[in-house]
Amino acid sequence: MLTNVMNRNEMNNYVDQLIRSSSGKSVGVIFADLNGLKVINDSEGHAVGDTLLKNAALALREVFPVNCIYRAGGDEFVVILTDITERELLIKSQRIRETAMHYKDLVFSVGVAYSSDSKDIRLALHIADERMYEDKKRYYELHPDKKRSSTVSN
Repeated sequence: MLTNVMNRNEMNNYVDQLIRSSSGKSVGVIFADLNGLKVINDSEGHAVGDTLLKNAALALREVFPVNCIYRAGGDEFVVILTDITERELLIKSQRIRETAMHYKDLVFSVGVAYSSDSKDIRLALHIADERMYEDKKRYYELHPDKKRSSTVSN
């Protein structure tokens, strides 16, 4: 309710539907995880952190239709797109970063994966998640002041 995007249960239902379907559609997955939310919550309070989460959803809705965006966890969003080319997916993933720059303190770590067959969505989800964590690791190496004291995974 906070972000006005779909939740993890809706995402899981959609993933199951894609696996069961025989559409043969391509699928693109983008994991977008907020960087620095823990530090903001700790230093500025949870109301400011909630605003950051709302802004994250707003930024994603500037790039994608709302019915493609899922809040998978606390500060993690997943976008699932069907009938998309790999090039279109990469362009849209770059637009996430560009759009985020218009919001105060909004920085995403992003992981992207593509499959020519939506039946392989679980593998695409796994690959996109791994790539997002690689991106997050690079971000915190460049910005150690934004890192949680005990983990890399924000």
